[in-house]
Parts: sequence; structure tokens; C-alpha cells
Amino acid sequence: MDVIIIGAGVAGLTCGCLLAQKGLNVLIVEKNEKIGGCCTSFEKEGFSFDLSVQSLGECQEGGRIWNLLKQLDLLDQIHFISLEPAREYHFPNQKVVQSSRIETHIEYLSSLFPGERRGIEQVYKILRKIFNEFSQMPSSLNWFDLSSLNSQIPFLLRYKDQTFGQLLNEYIANPFVKTILSVRSSYALLPPEEISVVGMAGIEMSYFDHGVSCVKGRVERFPLLLGEAFEKRKGKILLGHEVEKILMEEKRAIGIRLKDKAEVTGKLIISNVDAQKTFNSLLGKDRIPNSFRSKLNGMRPSLSYFILYLGIDGDLEELPVSNNEVFFDNQLSKEYQILYENQIPEKAPFYLLAPSRVDPSHAPPGKSTLCLSMKAPYHFSKGWGSKIIDELSESLVSRASVLIPDLKKRILVRTEATPKTIERWTGNQLGAAYGWAQIPSQSGIHRLQRTTPIPNLFLTGHWTSPGGGIAAVVASGELTAEAIWNRFERGEF
Repeated sequence: MDVIIIGAGVAGLTCGCLLAQKGLNVLIVEKNEKIGGCCTSFEKEGFSFDLSVQSLGECQEGGRIWNLLKQLDLLDQIHFISLEPAREYHFPNQKVVQSSRIETHIEYLSSLFPGERRGIEQVYKILRKIFNEFSQMPSSLNWFDLSSLNSQIPFLLRYKDQTFGQLLNEYIANPFVKTILSVRSSYALLPPEEISVVGMAGIEMSYFDHGVSCVKGRVERFPLLLGEAFEKRKGKILLGHEVEKILMEEKRAIGIRLKDKAEVTGKLIISNVDAQKTFNSLLGKDRIPNSFRSKLNGMRPSLSYFILYLGIDGDLEELPVSNNEVFFDNQLSKEYQILYENQIPEKAPFYLLAPSRVDPSHAPPGKSTLCLSMKAPYHFSKGWGSKIIDELSESLVSRASVLIPDLKKRILVRTEATPKTIERWTGNQLGAAYGWAQIPSQSGIHRLQRTTPIPNLFLTGHWTSPGGGIAAVVASGELTAEAIWNRFERGEF
């Protein structure tokens, strides 16, 4: 084999497709019986649910996902449904509607808070510049040439150590405007005082630049198409086989050993799985320098989710839009003080998503699907048994009933996912939803690089830059593929 990729998540599939398209002999090994990682779907009693990915950014013309599908000649095999407005936020005394178009969004907020117009415009101007620099950054960028960095990524360098809260304090005075502008920091499971400006730029602008979309049918259609394209280009996928060890000879990786003890050799290895597992388990702590091991051990994974999937009787005409987030306080940071103590607030904010309002195929005729979720620390419960699951489910249903009367009586199907579910399916430590937390010391140029201390071992996925989210891991897969192909062209492998 030329290339062995561990993990068939979206980044691994993206990287594999692009390298196979170049003519390399590529094998992807996946521990589950299905590809896609957390971008997968399941069915229960006629209702279809997407595990954790409900909507995608950069799927419209010119976006990163759109461009990848075009490059792989897949555009005519998938359909995206645009969401406009993108979502509604429900605060104690006010409802805020967010457009998927940035100009509309800025105008809407400026009409509500005319005195903050200039600050709002400036914040999004900075986020756009950072996002553009990241989107156009070549894999060959020399991180040790400061003059080159200053000329190519000036905004990334300027804001690399700042939090989004610090940026808002510079331009915005009204506390509620700060809350509205930072509301999507919750999608990174961080408060504005902790999320990096660079991380926030990726979250916001990947949606605003090329729209918010849902995949028609199931979200797993996207990775399944990538898998088909990969195999069409002579790539091989080995499902239901977990990698036990990365094989080493002297100071180079030479292949992998599976749990059934079968071995496969390759010129280079790409890990698309949990970074701690990659280095501490698959490779071995003694194989990496002390400085790298120290950096790795000091990094912090993101929080996780508790998700309740419901099949319900009747339509959901009560909901004007499919994506909703409900807050019981205007201060976003209060929730995290409790989460960091491995607790869940009694009145925790929650997401209320109604996929069947966008795509009726998710439910039988006259029925609907509903996903209720909230942030959850892995150590909230030791075993995540049925008692805890029932209590959290009942709490979510009770709160969602404010928007959907008689919800409890309408439930036909119910199933749940906990941080342990996410850990088991993805292999992510502590059920981390987005790899490393997007704090300044773990974002942008501070995130793990695609190269590693092992010359022919590479990384891809949300443990590397740009970070979490489907568009971001597509970017990671593309950058890893570019870096590897450049080395093949130079004859290094």
C-alpha cells in the first residue's frame, strides 16, 4: 500500500478520495461496520434520524463541500436543502432570528440595535478576513518564516491568542448584543470568554459564506458518496476491523496491526482517529519526544452532548423554523461554570431540531421527527444508566413542551445518545464532540499539525486544524492530502 488511513470519518474519506484520484494505492480501515464517523444516520420504527450532524455549511456553489463534490464528479448525486432563516434563538424576553445570509443578518441586528451597527460590522469584517486566510492557507506554509507568515496570514497571527469575548469587548458595548453575536459559540461547546477568535471565525463564516443546508434524505448520504467515489478510484475500505497498533521499524511507521493480528504494510500512515489514542495507544508513548508528549497531555478535549431522538405523532406547525435553541438566561457563561463541575444545570439551554419540517422523508406520513439535545460532561454519570437517561429525557421533553404543547403525549418513538455513545461510536476520548476544545491555545496554528514527530505518520480530522465541524474536517482532509501528494511528487516516498 502507498497510504493506510485509520478511520473512515469524513476527513479520512476526503483525504483518501483525493489521494486515490492521484493514482495512489490507498486503504482505509474502519472499526465500525459503516463509514462516516459522527456524520451517520439510523432508523427506528420507520423514523429516520441523523446521529449528530443535522446541518452543514459550505454546501452551496463555491463552498468547500460543494467544491469537493464537484472535483469528485458527485454534484448530481446529492441534493442540499437550504435553510433560510437558519435558526431561531429563544431568550427569556426576546426571540432572535438568524439569517443564513450575512448581509441580512447584520442589517437585522443593526435594526434592533442601531447604536451598535459599526461594531457589528467590524466584528464580522474581522471574522471574514480570518476565515478567508484560513481557507486559502497552503499546506506548504513555512511556520518558521515569520516574514512569510506576516504577509500571508496577518489576521490569523494578530488574533491567534485572543478569545472572541475579548474581540467583542473591543467593539460592542451592549451586553445582549455580545450575547447574540457569540450565541453560536455554544456550537463549539464553549462560552465567548473561552472560544478563540479563530475558532469562532470558522464556525460563523462557514455558514454565512455559503449558506446553511441539510442533505436531502439522510446526512450519511454525503460520506457514503465519498466512499463510493473512493472505491471507484480503486481505493479499498476495510470495515469492522479495529487497528491495534501502528507498526514501527527504527523511527518510521511501516504499517498497522489489526485486532485480529493481521498486518498491513504501507509507505505512510494517516490517523483520522482520536489523537491521544493515536500516540499513546496505537503508536506508544515511548515513540514520541517528551516535548510533543507534554503538549499532547496538556490539551483539552471538547465537551459532549446528551441527545434525545423522538418520533412524534402529527406535524410540527408550532415551529416556524426547524433549528431552534432555547436559553433561560441572557448570560451564556453561567451554564459552563456548572458543566465544568461535571454537572448539568437545572435549566440548561437546549437545542430543538425538527428535521422532518425540512425533509418530510424523515418520518412516516402524518408523523414528525424531533431531536432535543444539551451539552453534557462525560463524567456527569459514571455509567450513563437508564435512570440518568430517563431523568434527562424527561427534563428535555418538559422544557420543549413550552414550544410544542402536549409533546409528551405525542411521543411514539424514543432513543438516546450519551457521551458514552459518542465515545463508543467515534472513539473520541470522553465523547468529545469536536476534538480539542477551540480555546486560543488549541486553535489555528496552535492546533496539532498534520505532520507528526514520526516522518511518515500524518494526522487528519478535527484533532488538527481547522477544527471541528464537517466543513472544517473536509478542509483538514484536503490539506493533509495536499501535503502528502507534494511529498510523493518530490520522491520522498
